[in-house]
Amino acid sequence: MKNPRELGYHAIYNVIYQGGYSNIAINKILRKNELDGINRGFFTELVYGTIENKLYLDYVIQKYSRQKLQELSKEVLVILEMGLYQIREMDSVTDFAAVDESVKLCKKVFPKGSGFVNAVLRNVLRDPGAFDIDIKAPLERISVEYSVSPDIAGLLADQYGIEEAEDIMYGFSMKPKLYIRANSLKTTVSKLAELLREEGAEPEETEGVKDALSVKNLKNIENSRSYKEGLFSVQDISSMKCVRELGPQPGEYILDLCSCPGGKTGYIAELMKNEGSIDAMDISENKLELVKNTCRRLGVSIVRTRQNDATVYSEDMAARYDRVLVDAPCSGIGIIRRKPEIRYKTIKDISSIYNVQRKIIQNASRYVKPGGVMIYSTCTINREENQYITDEFLKKNSNFERVQDDIMMLPSDGESDGFYICKLKRISGQ
Repeated sequence: MKNPRELGYHAIYNVIYQGGYSNIAINKILRKNELDGINRGFFTELVYGTIENKLYLDYVIQKYSRQKLQELSKEVLVILEMGLYQIREMDSVTDFAAVDESVKLCKKVFPKGSGFVNAVLRNVLRDPGAFDIDIKAPLERISVEYSVSPDIAGLLADQYGIEEAEDIMYGFSMKPKLYIRANSLKTTVSKLAELLREEGAEPEETEGVKDALSVKNLKNIENSRSYKEGLFSVQDISSMKCVRELGPQPGEYILDLCSCPGGKTGYIAELMKNEGSIDAMDISENKLELVKNTCRRLGVSIVRTRQNDATVYSEDMAARYDRVLVDAPCSGIGIIRRKPEIRYKTIKDISSIYNVQRKIIQNASRYVKPGGVMIYSTCTINREENQYITDEFLKKNSNFERVQDDIMMLPSDGESDGFYICKLKRISGQ
């Protein structure tokens, strides 16, 4: 069996320095390497935890390194971050083991740095205040304390104020709840809950969110009999709310413009009782395969997939749909706790998506029938991708109006992901 620390090192290095995605890196390694339950859990926590706390861990490292962090080898820096995370957060690891295993790992991947790794970690252990933060500037402090890039911390502070920004960033550090959605084509919430209890899980109905269950102790989800039979989907309550706001009805013609991986598409079909027609589109066939697989598992038969670039207008789709869902590509700031690499995005990374969003909402609006409804949603809490986009759209398109106040779900309460929902209606054919 491979050493979970070594596997963790490769996953973390891939995410931080090679542009990988944490969930993909973790799943790829787990598929290739057989780890028992304890080591799987250790590996997963080590990877996610180290990435989630990188800026904070680097702050601690810098206190005990005569060299600037930029001068350290990438290999050494990753190993130090991993070692500090084990010392600070993992109760199952002794301090001795954290240091010893870090030195051994360094000897394997970057031998000449092993002495330095040993010295830094031992100096940390000697200092009772090693993990204290001594930063007076509020913005810099919360950036380090919650390990969020200065750019994102500044953006949130500008838009929400420093106190609420800190609450939001605290929410980023909370472990997300696991929510699932009962497939109403095949079962009910109560029947599903009973089946899951038989499988050893601990489901609870979620107040105010129809079809949803929060679940603990649901292990190896994809191997669960209930999952394989299409009785449920894993989906956050924010995404469920988005689909319910769309309001799909049996017999309607609906467009899901950015549909991958198909969770919302499947829910739309379920609410339509598998009656009517849904066009599910995305930019690549690989993405659409995920949508097809989702629909097959759920027993959904009314979905047609089509490869389509949402930034390019398609004349053949003009005014065809009763309802259009635009779950737009975005910075993902609202789902940082699920994808920790998003924490370190810069303003340049974030702002590069704004024009794409403008093009997509404008094109999508032209696909809505007069009297039809469009939902524009994102999994970000950056107002420049949300209210600013929809306000600008409405100024340019007098044939649309807001149906209700926009919905902004913040992650600060730990109940759901950060999410934005704007419901618009086409009031004329202009």
